[in-house]
Amino acid sequence: MKLTIEQSLENNEIEITIKCGVMDDRLRKLIESIRQYSFSLQCKNDSEVYSIPLEEIYYIETIDKKTFVYCKSEVYETNSPLSDLEEKFSTSNFIRVNKSCVLNLNYLSKVNPLWNHRLEAILKNNEKIVITRHYIPDFKNKIGL
Repeated sequence: MKLTIEQSLENNEIEITIKCGVMDDRLRKLIESIRQYSFSLQCKNDSEVYSIPLEEIYYIETIDKKTFVYCKSEVYETNSPLSDLEEKFSTSNFIRVNKSCVLNLNYLSKVNPLWNHRLEAILKNNEKIVITRHYIPDFKNKIGL
C-alpha cells in the first residue's frame, strides 16, 4: 500500500482518494472508519449543546425513552431515537448489541461468554455491555467471526 499526504494551508477541506485494484474487507473497514470521521452527533449535557464526533462515542443507549451517548468518561443526551442512529451509522463500526444499545466496535477490547447464550463486550474503558442472543449472529458477522 502506498500512502501520500499533501499538507498545505491552501487546502480548505480534507480530501481522500482511494485507488485500488480489488475492494476487500480490510479496505471496506478502512473506508467505514474514514466515513465515521466525518460524522458528529448533536448532544447535550446539562444545558449546553455539544457536537460529539462519532469516533469519540463508545456506545449509545436508550433508558426510559431517553437516548444517552457514552464517551470515554462523559455522558450526553441526544434527541435522536436509537433506531434512527442505528440506521444512520449502519455503514460504520456501530452495531446493535441488545434492544437498547448500539456499540462502537472501535472500542471493543474483548468478548466473554455468559450463561444463557449471551456475550459480554468489555470496552477499552472497562465498561461491560451485554450482547443478547438475538444480536449475536450480526455481531459475529460484523467482527469477522
